Amino acid sequence: MTHRRSWRLYRSIHGLSLFLVTAVIGSPDHALAHGQPGGGPIPGGPSGGAAGPNQAGQEEKDGPAEEAPKDKQALRPVQAIVAQPVGRRRLQLFEAHGYLRTRMDYFHRLDLGINQPASNGDPGTKFFPPPEKAPVGEAGNDANCVARLKEKGVSAQKITKRCERRNGISSANMRFRVSPTLHISETVKIHATVDALDNLVLGSTPDSFAGDHAWAPIDLYTRTQVPPSDGNNAFQDSLVVKRVYGHIHFGWGFDLKFGRMPHQWGMGIVANDGNGYDRQERADIVRSLDADYGDSIDSLRMGFDLGEDPRRLHRLTFSWDWASSGPTTAQVLGPEWASGSRVGQEYSLEKFDNVYQVSVSMLRRDDPAMLRRKLSSGEPVINYGAIAWMRMQDVDRPIGAPGLGDGLGGNPTAESDLNPDGFTKNGATLGNGEQDAEGRTGLQNYAQHLMYRRAMIVTPDVWMRVNWRTLRVEFEAAAVLGYFSHRDLSIGPANLDTLTIGELERSTLSQAGYALEFKYGMFDDRFHVGLDQGFATGDRQPPRNYDPMSPLPNSYEASGDTNLTAFRFNPAYVGDMLLFRELLGTASNAVYFKPWLAFYTFQDNASLRVDIEYAFAQHKSATPGASARSYGLEINGAVRYHDTRDPIFVQLQYGVMFPFGAFDVPSASGTNVDAEAAQSLQIQMGIGF
Repeated sequence: MTHRRSWRLYRSIHGLSLFLVTAVIGSPDHALAHGQPGGGPIPGGPSGGAAGPNQAGQEEKDGPAEEAPKDKQALRPVQAIVAQPVGRRRLQLFEAHGYLRTRMDYFHRLDLGINQPASNGDPGTKFFPPPEKAPVGEAGNDANCVARLKEKGVSAQKITKRCERRNGISSANMRFRVSPTLHISETVKIHATVDALDNLVLGSTPDSFAGDHAWAPIDLYTRTQVPPSDGNNAFQDSLVVKRVYGHIHFGWGFDLKFGRMPHQWGMGIVANDGNGYDRQERADIVRSLDADYGDSIDSLRMGFDLGEDPRRLHRLTFSWDWASSGPTTAQVLGPEWASGSRVGQEYSLEKFDNVYQVSVSMLRRDDPAMLRRKLSSGEPVINYGAIAWMRMQDVDRPIGAPGLGDGLGGNPTAESDLNPDGFTKNGATLGNGEQDAEGRTGLQNYAQHLMYRRAMIVTPDVWMRVNWRTLRVEFEAAAVLGYFSHRDLSIGPANLDTLTIGELERSTLSQAGYALEFKYGMFDDRFHVGLDQGFATGDRQPPRNYDPMSPLPNSYEASGDTNLTAFRFNPAYVGDMLLFRELLGTASNAVYFKPWLAFYTFQDNASLRVDIEYAFAQHKSATPGASARSYGLEINGAVRYHDTRDPIFVQLQYGVMFPFGAFDVPSASGTNVDAEAAQSLQIQMGIGF
């Protein structure tokens, strides 16, 4: 009985409350609609939450049932509730990746002992001894090695030995790279790459740099380092924005990218963004952060995903690239024609001098996370792809014409007699909004120098990677095929502004190269053995200044062959310490074999690695010595610490390159000068994020 009385009292109070709510706002349903977003039941109320006494199957028999109200308008809410808009879920708005690195290098005898400067001081090759070391037998001023030892009364024999040892160059540099990403939504992103103090040589911007600081008239009195500033104490500012591009991925498999973006394909022997390459090795962070070069491209890129299973997805991609647009209105006509001044936006001055590039590719490539998941199942994983770039240009400046930046800094007009070969800048500057000595504007100068280039270059590239457990075999091969017109390089540049079509020559390009990498892990993947092997065709004539990065031969007409066959690896790909990275700059006219061993210890936090590289030339006539093929043998050893929990690393490495006959150059007397070994000791530290 007590229970029934309590229940009657509860129903009486509940009914009274409903009556009061109805009288005030019109309907109990309206109160319920405001009790929870969306008009749902109030948690714990009669229709939800805690159960009432009659919800256990009991039927209340006291009193008649209440009759529903006749007025249907009373059941409607006073104001309609707008449905919650359905939008794309926003992820973390801002994401940043990048690294901070510091490198300390010591190079010994980078000139290989074969440097023989000309009478005008031109080293003739890219190798040079330290400025403080004067050639033996030449006194120079009193600051060099020979003069100082003579002052101390040292014998000539000892002077020769001591000064020969002064072949070292030491330096240290740093870089802070930030690659932020703005997640506008799940499918819309904006990426960027910003470098601060990019490869800044430590100690290179003291307050005494200009020699006019009140507190530091000479370096000895310097008090502080100041930020690098373009045109003041450096050739670039302390903060450089290198890339910004947008990325939109539509739900039906369409992918769109636009802006200035990284340029990478395959292993990177042709297109390499310099951000490092994931080889599924624990020491990847060391190789990724110790990079010097990197390609960016202005592009509109459209991709189409073929297939629904992300594990087997292929992507077909088309791109339109602005490889070069020629000078802009501001570069030729001056600052008044820059954005926001005389014109709202500066624009390309000429359409037909643009270097347009189109590409089409098909790629099947797993991202690193998916690749690791597949390898954990024990099945082999095969990735592959093919791409072809086509580059076209109609008109252009002739080789040796003034550079587009000549007028920006007010450089004086280059005289043709200073550069009689015509390979470097000659003629009047293009202008910075003013007139030159002949009364011509930059626009007139540029129009006067244009010539018929009529160029087309096609670069096909194939890539394949096979992973199985601890095995990785990766291969990339590419070719460069095409043609272009140019002035006769055997004739001086005196007539650069009056070139006719009849005075032009035509060259063809037929170049090829490949790279192969093999790695296998043993003993629970703690001991790695590997082999890197590659080949790049070469010309029969050496490149200018024996620099394989130059596409122009040293003596263009000497062989009577206008077919350029020297393929050049992207300099961001090479992985040794001295031969290709420092002495030659890249792999060209070369065949190389590099076996290596690596051992991981201290719970994979540290590793030891040894590389042995042997290389020889395809054409011995294109080597510095021009009498032998063998470049030399290089041995590198490294001790590395790479934390498995935090993205940090420290590396100490040593390398020595023993040059062979390809570097034995003839002396003035006709006998060959034997090249001597080059060495390097390097320390790197980095933090990735």
